[in-house]
Amino acid sequence: MLDNSDPSSLDGFALERFFNTTGQGAFRLVDLLAGLVLSALLTLAFVQTYKATHRGATYSVAFLQSLFILASCTTLIMLVIGSNIARAFSLVGALSIIRFRTAMKDPRDVGFVFAVLAVGMATGTGFYAGSLVFTLFLCLLLLILARLNVCGAKGTEAVLRVTFSKERGSAAVDAAEAFLMSAGASPTLVNRVIERSTGEQTVSWRLRTGAQQDQGELQQSIQKLEGVESVGIFIIDDFHVL
Repeated sequence: MLDNSDPSSLDGFALERFFNTTGQGAFRLVDLLAGLVLSALLTLAFVQTYKATHRGATYSVAFLQSLFILASCTTLIMLVIGSNIARAFSLVGALSIIRFRTAMKDPRDVGFVFAVLAVGMATGTGFYAGSLVFTLFLCLLLLILARLNVCGAKGTEAVLRVTFSKERGSAAVDAAEAFLMSAGASPTLVNRVIERSTGEQTVSWRLRTGAQQDQGELQQSIQKLEGVESVGIFIIDDFHVL
C-alpha cells in the first residue's frame, strides 16, 4: 500500500506512472525504441526499392517521407493497444474522424503504403524476425520483377507532333503517315491544326515506339521527309505526357 506521508514513495509512483511500468497492458520503452528503429530501417529498404524500380512521372519525395511516418505511427499504435480490447476500440473511434483525401494515381504507391503498415504492425507486436523476412522477400521480388521487366510492355506509347510546310501540304502528311505505318508504329491521328497566317499544318499522332534509341531514329527519319518543318516526340507514361 502506498504511504502518502513518504515523499519518496510519491515520486516513485509518479515515475512509474510516467514510464507506464505498472498496470495491465503496459510496455517498456525499450520495446518502443526497438520497434521504431527497426520499422524505420525496414521502411528505408522499401524506399530504396521504390526509387530503384520507379518508372513514370509521379515520383514524390513527400510520399516517401510519409511512409516513415506511417510505419512509426503504426508501431506505436500496436504497442499501445497490446492485448487490450478496450484500447483497440477507443483508437478505432479516435482514428475514424480522420479523412484522407489525397488521391494516389499509381497503384504501386498504395502497395507500398500497405507494406509499411504491415511492417509497423509486425514491429509493434514484437514480430521482428517476421517483419525482416517480409521486407527482404518483397524488396527482392520487386527488384527481380523490375530487372526482368515482368508485365512490361514491349513498346512505349508516345505522341508524335509534326509541322509540315505549306507547299507540300496534305501530300507530306500522307507520306509521313505511310512511313509510320511501314515502320510498325501503328499511328492514330490525334489532332490536326492548320495555321491561317502561314498555311503550315501541325499533325499529331499517337503511336507505339521502341526504346529511346528507336525513338531518336524515328524522329530523324521523319525529319528527312520532304515538306517536314519540325518533329517532336512526347513520351506517355501511365498518367502524364512527358
